[in-house]
Amino acid sequence: MTIQIRTAVDGEETDVLSFYERLIDKMKGSPYPLRWEKGVYPTYTDIADAIRSKTMYIAEDDSGIIGAFTVNHTQGEGYAHANWLWRGDEAQAAVLHLLAVAPSVQRRGVGKALLQFAVDCCRADGSRALRLDTLPWNLPGKRLYEGFGFQYRGDVEVYYPSTGQIAFSMYELLL
Repeated sequence: MTIQIRTAVDGEETDVLSFYERLIDKMKGSPYPLRWEKGVYPTYTDIADAIRSKTMYIAEDDSGIIGAFTVNHTQGEGYAHANWLWRGDEAQAAVLHLLAVAPSVQRRGVGKALLQFAVDCCRADGSRALRLDTLPWNLPGKRLYEGFGFQYRGDVEVYYPSTGQIAFSMYELLL
């Protein structure tokens, strides 16, 4: 399988949002359900803002979009309570959001390729750490992150509109 990972561009907002909405539908009733919700998160505005700021990345193969993520320096309020390894300037801590891989290509290296691309982007912009949060029951995601070298930094209460206030598992990779 040949994949290309690139920055999403203006005009792709609907395609990217459709990718996430199809994923939401496919993951309903799975052992590892998403807590993303159509019309709540991610929204067209979330995707458009990420594309406009050049922080939305997509993976494609011949079938179209098969993966996506955004990486920026926006940490949720709960991030301040995590036991992070990086103790320097918080502006040098990047945050990975909305990492997703189409179920049809999971376990084929797409998630790892997306993580590597995110790390490369973060190193290029001078970031010293890459952080993320995931649902505590997301065992496949946790295996992916830990296998890549991310370190578990504990569970922390975080509020998101699509989940409410729940404990998320926090991960960090020093760059």
